[in-house]
Amino acid sequence: MRPWLPAVPLLLLLAACPSKDEERSARIAVKRLTASPESKLPQEMERVVALGTFVLPDIEQEMHATPAAGRLRLVEAMRRIRSPEGLALLDFLARWDTDDTVRRRASLAAAAIRDRSRSK
Repeated sequence: MRPWLPAVPLLLLLAACPSKDEERSARIAVKRLTASPESKLPQEMERVVALGTFVLPDIEQEMHATPAAGRLRLVEAMRRIRSPEGLALLDFLARWDTDDTVRRRASLAAAAIRDRSRSK
Protein backbone atom coordinates (compact mmCIF):
# COMPACT_ATOMS: atom_id res chain seq x y z
CA MET A 1 0.00 0.00 0.00
CA ARG A 2 1.20 3.48 -0.78
CA PRO A 3 1.88 5.61 2.29
CA TRP A 4 0.10 8.68 0.90
CA LEU A 5 -3.12 6.85 -0.02
CA PRO A 6 -4.90 7.36 3.35
CA ALA A 7 -4.36 11.12 3.04
CA VAL A 8 -6.30 11.40 -0.24
CA PRO A 9 -9.81 11.56 1.33
CA LEU A 10 -8.66 14.25 3.75
CA LEU A 11 -7.18 16.31 0.94
CA LEU A 12 -10.37 15.97 -1.09
CA LEU A 13 -12.42 17.07 1.92
CA LEU A 14 -10.25 20.13 2.45
CA ALA A 15 -10.50 21.05 -1.23
CA ALA A 16 -14.32 20.95 -1.03
CA CYS A 17 -14.53 23.33 1.95
CA PRO A 18 -15.34 26.94 1.09
CA SER A 19 -12.67 29.49 1.75
CA LYS A 20 -13.20 32.54 3.97
CA ASP A 21 -13.28 34.67 0.80
CA GLU A 22 -16.12 32.57 -0.62
CA GLU A 23 -18.06 32.80 2.62
CA ARG A 24 -17.54 36.55 2.74
CA SER A 25 -18.62 37.00 -0.89
CA ALA A 26 -21.83 35.06 -0.17
CA ARG A 27 -22.66 37.32 2.79
CA ILE A 28 -21.94 40.41 0.73
CA ALA A 29 -24.05 39.17 -2.20
CA VAL A 30 -27.05 38.57 0.08
CA LYS A 31 -26.73 41.98 1.74
CA ARG A 32 -26.40 43.68 -1.65
CA LEU A 33 -29.52 41.89 -2.89
CA THR A 34 -31.60 43.21 -0.01
CA ALA A 35 -30.26 46.77 -0.27
CA SER A 36 -29.78 47.32 -3.99
CA PRO A 37 -31.94 49.71 -6.00
CA GLU A 38 -34.39 48.25 -8.51
CA SER A 39 -32.05 49.08 -11.40
CA LYS A 40 -29.37 46.71 -10.05
CA LEU A 41 -31.74 44.03 -8.81
CA PRO A 42 -31.38 41.60 -11.76
CA GLN A 43 -27.57 41.46 -11.45
CA GLU A 44 -27.66 41.08 -7.68
CA MET A 45 -30.35 38.38 -7.89
CA GLU A 46 -28.32 36.40 -10.43
CA ARG A 47 -25.23 36.67 -8.25
CA VAL A 48 -27.08 35.19 -5.25
CA VAL A 49 -28.83 32.50 -7.29
CA ALA A 50 -25.51 31.46 -8.86
CA LEU A 51 -24.17 30.66 -5.39
CA GLY A 52 -26.96 28.11 -4.96
CA THR A 53 -27.45 26.13 -1.76
CA PHE A 54 -24.18 27.49 -0.38
CA VAL A 55 -25.86 30.88 0.24
CA LEU A 56 -28.89 29.58 2.20
CA PRO A 57 -27.37 30.16 5.69
CA ASP A 58 -26.63 33.77 4.74
CA ILE A 59 -30.18 34.22 3.46
CA GLU A 60 -31.56 32.85 6.71
CA GLN A 61 -29.35 35.15 8.75
CA GLU A 62 -30.34 38.19 6.70
CA MET A 63 -34.07 37.43 7.06
CA HIS A 64 -33.90 38.51 10.71
CA ALA A 65 -32.62 42.02 9.99
CA THR A 66 -34.29 42.91 6.70
CA PRO A 67 -37.56 44.77 6.11
CA ALA A 68 -40.36 43.11 4.15
CA ALA A 69 -39.15 44.32 0.74
CA GLY A 70 -35.76 42.70 1.32
CA ARG A 71 -37.34 39.50 2.64
CA LEU A 72 -39.42 39.29 -0.55
CA ARG A 73 -36.21 39.45 -2.58
CA LEU A 74 -34.66 36.70 -0.47
CA VAL A 75 -37.74 34.51 -0.86
CA GLU A 76 -37.54 35.01 -4.63
CA ALA A 77 -33.86 34.04 -4.57
CA MET A 78 -34.73 30.86 -2.65
CA ARG A 79 -37.46 30.05 -5.17
CA ARG A 80 -34.96 30.43 -8.00
CA ILE A 81 -32.31 28.35 -6.23
CA ARG A 82 -34.93 25.59 -5.88
CA SER A 83 -33.14 23.75 -3.12
CA PRO A 84 -35.12 21.44 -0.84
CA GLU A 85 -32.71 22.49 1.93
CA GLY A 86 -34.49 25.86 2.01
CA LEU A 87 -37.95 24.39 2.61
CA ALA A 88 -37.80 24.64 6.41
CA LEU A 89 -37.09 28.38 6.25
CA LEU A 90 -39.78 28.95 3.61
CA ASP A 91 -42.32 27.02 5.69
CA PHE A 92 -41.38 29.08 8.74
CA LEU A 93 -41.81 32.33 6.80
CA ALA A 94 -45.09 31.15 5.29
CA ARG A 95 -46.48 30.63 8.77
CA TRP A 96 -44.85 33.25 10.97
CA ASP A 97 -43.64 36.25 8.96
CA THR A 98 -45.21 39.54 9.97
CA ASP A 99 -45.93 40.59 6.37
CA ASP A 100 -48.85 39.00 4.45
CA THR A 101 -47.07 39.26 1.10
CA VAL A 102 -43.94 37.55 2.42
CA ARG A 103 -46.05 34.76 3.92
CA ARG A 104 -47.92 34.24 0.64
CA ARG A 105 -44.78 34.28 -1.53
CA ALA A 106 -42.91 31.97 0.85
CA SER A 107 -45.80 29.52 0.67
CA LEU A 108 -45.81 29.65 -3.15
CA ALA A 109 -42.03 29.23 -3.29
CA ALA A 110 -42.16 26.21 -0.99
CA ALA A 111 -44.92 24.64 -3.08
CA ALA A 112 -42.91 25.19 -6.29
CA ILE A 113 -39.84 23.54 -4.77
CA ARG A 114 -41.89 20.59 -3.51
CA ASP A 115 -43.51 20.15 -6.95
CA ARG A 116 -40.10 20.17 -8.59
CA SER A 117 -38.78 17.61 -6.08
CA ARG A 118 -41.72 15.27 -6.73
CA SER A 119 -41.35 15.45 -10.49
CA LYS A 120 -37.75 14.22 -10.45
